[in-house]
Amino acid sequence: MSPSKYALPAGSLVLVSGANGYIASHIVDILLQLGFNVRGTIRTAKPWLDSFFQTKYGKPRYESVVVPAIEHDGSFDEAVKGVAGFIHVASDMSMDPDPDVVIPRTVKGTINALEASLKQSQVKRFVLTSSSTAAYVGQPNVEGVIIDEKSWNLTSLNIAMNKDTPIQMKGPHTYSASKTQQERTAWKWVEDNKPHFVFNAVLPNVNIGPILTPEIPGSVMGLVKNILNGDVTAMNMIRPQYFIDVRDTARLHVAALLDLDLQSTRIFAYAHALNWTDIISVMRKLKPDNDKIPQPPENEGRDLTEVMPRKRSEEILTAFFDRPGWTPLEETLSEAL
Repeated sequence: MSPSKYALPAGSLVLVSGANGYIASHIVDILLQLGFNVRGTIRTAKPWLDSFFQTKYGKPRYESVVVPAIEHDGSFDEAVKGVAGFIHVASDMSMDPDPDVVIPRTVKGTINALEASLKQSQVKRFVLTSSSTAAYVGQPNVEGVIIDEKSWNLTSLNIAMNKDTPIQMKGPHTYSASKTQQERTAWKWVEDNKPHFVFNAVLPNVNIGPILTPEIPGSVMGLVKNILNGDVTAMNMIRPQYFIDVRDTARLHVAALLDLDLQSTRIFAYAHALNWTDIISVMRKLKPDNDKIPQPPENEGRDLTEVMPRKRSEEILTAFFDRPGWTPLEETLSEAL
């Protein structure tokens, strides 16, 4: 898309929370590529992050600011001053099993970001990083499940809040419940407050792809890379579901920020329904001499969920970035490994 059609003028300052994270760092990178300036929030000082982006794009283009606890009142009030757009990525990724800690912390951080933006008239666009788990958590080989823009994952919320749920099940469901409540609360806040800025949400599924700098763990991708050494942790933790190249997720966030046609939109970042058999097959093709790559799980199945908004998300990616569509798995793994 031509910069003349962006919702924000090139050169504008954009705030990205949790800028040292896997997805957020790619968002920052794309914004800087497009000529925007970025202020990134981090919980503690990370000189390597400033060094990485300032070396690549020039010192004036990127700065980090420390926001130690996003759930504290007024946590974003200073960071948001002077910015034209806010992409709120930061969230509680601890997998703490206590829903009474994780859910309020995640929701409060989001409300703080929205309220800080409401105080600043120059903020024109706000993008929330939600999660696929805010809509549903898929089960392999279950037919007939259809997800649309009105889908919410109330199952995980009920499991997380149930006192009888085994503690070993709590962490992932509590995370999912926090993302469900985060996004639902954000939409309700927008409805009640009718802010001067446009609000959109992006719901990414499992992200894989390049990690920009070694200091970033890379979430799932960090575990996927370990498969090359025979480590099957990722395969034991993550069931077959939809995957997406992390750069496509970042592109959808940037489109949500800059595309004038995207207003009050849930953008579902679901590229390919994959399983570990697919990934192992590509790894072996890319690394034919590596005899440590393990066998994939037997009879693992596939996520058969029909994600209705997926096609629209691919159209956004294609139109805004002039790309042929979702990044193919082989390209993603080739560049990541």
